[in-house]
Amino acid sequence: MVSSLSPQTVYAGTPADFNLQVSGDKFTPAVHVMLDGRDLPTRFINAQQLFATVSQTLIKNAGVRQVMARSPDGKLYSNTLTLNISPAPQPNYAYVGIIGKPRFNDTALLQDKGNKEFIRVTRGDPVGGSFKVVSISEKEVVLIDTKLKIQHHLAFTADQNSNSGYRPPARSVDDEP
Repeated sequence: MVSSLSPQTVYAGTPADFNLQVSGDKFTPAVHVMLDGRDLPTRFINAQQLFATVSQTLIKNAGVRQVMARSPDGKLYSNTLTLNISPAPQPNYAYVGIIGKPRFNDTALLQDKGNKEFIRVTRGDPVGGSFKVVSISEKEVVLIDTKLKIQHHLAFTADQNSNSGYRPPARSVDDEP
């Protein structure tokens, strides 16, 4: 019998494997933890506790996963409990511009989707309290959630009035600065 899981909820896209504690009764060293029918590497602690290693690849997408304990031959099995995979918190910003500087010391212009305010950020800057700028390019800004270590890619946002991103006109040598 399986009575509880710890954790009960994890975030989709978590960049590392994690341990799932399965509590219950009548476990044996031969019992393995199953996640949606997949056999997980399992460590027997005692008759009431198992630890299983859940690969990050099994929780890439949000949803509900079924967890149970089962003997290798499938003759003995427990009830199922659900492991909730929640969507990771998303940054509420759009990448709307870049200011290029020598030595790749670029500054990105982000727009808060909630209040439409603009902020300038460079690599390493905090954004919105829980994110940090990892990289800036013409195509995207990469932010990382400082607590969950999940990366978010903000693609360059196209100009609202056209089908392509805004790019300032190229200057020729004869143009006045």
